[in-house]
Amino acid sequence: MKVQINEKFMIPLTAGNAVGKGWTSATQHRPMGVTWHWTASWDLQGCRDTIGGSHPAQQGIASAHYGVGRSFSEGIDRYVSLDNRSWHAGKNQLLRWDGQPSNDRTKGARATIGVETVNIGYARDGVKAGADWIKAHSPNGKQAMLIQPWTEEQIAMMIQAGREIVERWPAITWQDHHGHHDVCPGYKVDVAGFPFARVLRGIYEDPGIPDIWSPFWTATQRQRALVKLGYDLGRFGPNGDGVDGDWGRASDVALSAFQKQNDLVVNGYWTTFVSRAAWNVLVARGIDPDSLI
Repeated sequence: MKVQINEKFMIPLTAGNAVGKGWTSATQHRPMGVTWHWTASWDLQGCRDTIGGSHPAQQGIASAHYGVGRSFSEGIDRYVSLDNRSWHAGKNQLLRWDGQPSNDRTKGARATIGVETVNIGYARDGVKAGADWIKAHSPNGKQAMLIQPWTEEQIAMMIQAGREIVERWPAITWQDHHGHHDVCPGYKVDVAGFPFARVLRGIYEDPGIPDIWSPFWTATQRQRALVKLGYDLGRFGPNGDGVDGDWGRASDVALSAFQKQNDLVVNGYWTTFVSRAAWNVLVARGIDPDSLI
């Protein structure tokens, strides 16, 4: 089902609002990728109140190009035209769209399209997990989380929005999508557990896009990958190979070594960029990444 995109809450392109006209020379006057976010709210109205329209709570501070609800009845909001910049993923951003160090000219607000998806995030005080919530760890491996899953109708709408993005900006490939936590490691954890493979296969109509994300959602999976890649995690765990789900110093050292050896920013955070590199190396060695699950 294709839904009509709601433009009622477009942010005016005027001074004082979290929008910018056009794309800059820093990115060849086009967006370089797509940054996916979660709203940490229960419904799309919460997103509208926060960033949409003329007088949102975050006026002049934050915005996004789209807000995607959890059902067809909520639908999709457009807050900023794809020909203009929304202000998202700027604060405390350390990495740009390709995993390399960022600067003021390549922040998300200047370089990527921002998509907010309605999702409360992870279970915590006041937010009780459902039976189907997703198990994942934070990028530093320290925090175990149960994450609200995205709905089937929402996934269909994310695919619809994504197709509109790549129709307008066809240079954006499936490898140019990432989560807010990927470019703001240490500051954000959204969108851990995001169904990237399903969404991107739908956007690009390519079932061959590999799932480089879900084999590495948890600390245990990441440790298994590092052991398969030849790193010594000690003799802890049921198999005496260091795989115990407790992300400690040995895991940190191994991850940093892997990042250095694969020309990644060495920061000790497991990002999409690390997942892609680990998946590629495992496959090159004849190891099925799905065996880590």
